[in-house]
Amino acid sequence: MGMAAVVEVFLVAASFGRLLTASAEDSGVISCPLNRRPYAVGINYGRVADNLPPPSVAVDLIQQLKAGYVKIYDADAEVISAFSDTGLPLVITVRNEDISNISSSPLIADQWIQTNVLRHYPSVLICTIMVGNEVLSSANAIAIAHLLVPAMTNIQSALVDHNLGDAIKVTTSLAMDVFGTTYPPSAGAFREEVVELVMQPMLDLIARTNSYVFLDVYPFFAWGANTDSDISLDYALLNNPAAITVDDQGLGYSNMLDSQVDAAVAAMEKLGHPDVALVISETGWPSKGDDGQRGATLGNAALYNQNLVRKALANPPAGTPRRPNTLIPVFIFSLFNENQKPGPSTERNWGLFYPDGTPIYPMVLSTEPSTSSPVSRISTAPSKEYWCVALASEEGKVQAALDYACAAGGDCSAIASPNQPCFFPDTLLSHASYAFNSYWQRTKAFGATCNFDGTATLTTSDP
Repeated sequence: MGMAAVVEVFLVAASFGRLLTASAEDSGVISCPLNRRPYAVGINYGRVADNLPPPSVAVDLIQQLKAGYVKIYDADAEVISAFSDTGLPLVITVRNEDISNISSSPLIADQWIQTNVLRHYPSVLICTIMVGNEVLSSANAIAIAHLLVPAMTNIQSALVDHNLGDAIKVTTSLAMDVFGTTYPPSAGAFREEVVELVMQPMLDLIARTNSYVFLDVYPFFAWGANTDSDISLDYALLNNPAAITVDDQGLGYSNMLDSQVDAAVAAMEKLGHPDVALVISETGWPSKGDDGQRGATLGNAALYNQNLVRKALANPPAGTPRRPNTLIPVFIFSLFNENQKPGPSTERNWGLFYPDGTPIYPMVLSTEPSTSSPVSRISTAPSKEYWCVALASEEGKVQAALDYACAAGGDCSAIASPNQPCFFPDTLLSHASYAFNSYWQRTKAFGATCNFDGTATLTTSDP
């Protein structure tokens, strides 16, 4: 989901809002370097759908999530304007199809900046311009790979011409398939055909401008592709910090995300850039998939993202084995389920919200107390004491809901085995009621509801 310090996905509490860089302060330019804002995780706001609410509603949901910053995949004027005066740092994107024109002419790049940045900034806190999205991965876009760095250079020059070269950073996003080798992490290396053509000049530019690399990292895909390996689901879900896998340089890894990020770090080191900052510009877990897409469940999605937020907001920063104690910003993918994304069902089920604004599972992306209204559809809890209990429903639905409640935040240790205090009566409904109530009591302040796909209800009778 730059510079010497890593940009972060979490907004820094140092001063929420607008930070001035030394060079920008004299000119009154507002700067918001991501790596100085470490108390919240970012969110990707994709819009490949025909049923999404207007941008103003999306911004409300983002604020309710307490997201630290936002990335969009174009420079749509209506969407950008919706962030006016919110103080939310925003990443906007030069679309892949615009790279060719922008690379060919500094004048066209300047026109792009005037149209998409100057008309909004600084009331909209544009922090970063992403030139292209995963250009080195798309079969169509790879034809313009040689134009990527020239386009980035022209955008950077246009920012400098408008005295925004320090305030707004220029980058692009890389998917994990840009690497020819990722395991062990210390062997991480870029594909040979992109090194001289793109990666070496790109990293030189990013280092020279004190920017950062955007890296899209999905343990879900890496774990799912390794069906014959002994990689555990917990390793992919960031869910077993005690388990350690050691690479050939003696570094220990407790989760797949760190392993993937460090492969990128090693690859950059091989090109002479050990200190270029990384941002995890996309990561997440799908809540639903087709038959055969193992691991794509609501419970796993909630568990991965909750563990991700916990890791990202660790104090002191957790970093990775190759970059210990380093803030690495993160953007979760994504805000909404997007019903027009092509491919298997997982592609349409990465969101934290359904299009009507209902949370798919409760999430808060910040350590700051919420000052906005809760996301939950349930009104403020009444003065009576309530419990969330299971209803007599189809057994498979109840079991699925129980599994979700235990994985996504409920403490189910008391029903885990016969020697635990609440194991008896040993019935599905009894165990489900315990799990549902544990989950709801722990997460209702963050917007959780007592519904569980219609298998639960609230009661005033202590079960």
